[in-house]
Amino acid sequence: MSEQSRVQSPTRRELEATIRAVLPDDLSLHGPDTTQPPTVAAVGLGGVVTGYVWGRIRGRRIRKNKR
Repeated sequence: MSEQSRVQSPTRRELEATIRAVLPDDLSLHGPDTTQPPTVAAVGLGGVVTGYVWGRIRGRRIRKNKR
C-alpha cells in the first residue's frame, strides 16, 4: 500500500465514525438473547400476514368489480 492511501481525510473519518455509531458493538453480535420473547419477529410476521390477507381481499374486490 502506498503512503498516501493510509492517510484518511477528515470526511472519511467522519463517515466511518457515523457508520460505527449506527452499527451494533461486538457484544450484541454473539447471538440472539433467548431470555427475551421474540416480539420483533412476531410483529414482523404479523405485518407480512396482514399484508397478504389485505392484498387477497383487495384483489378479490377489484376482480369482482370488473365482472
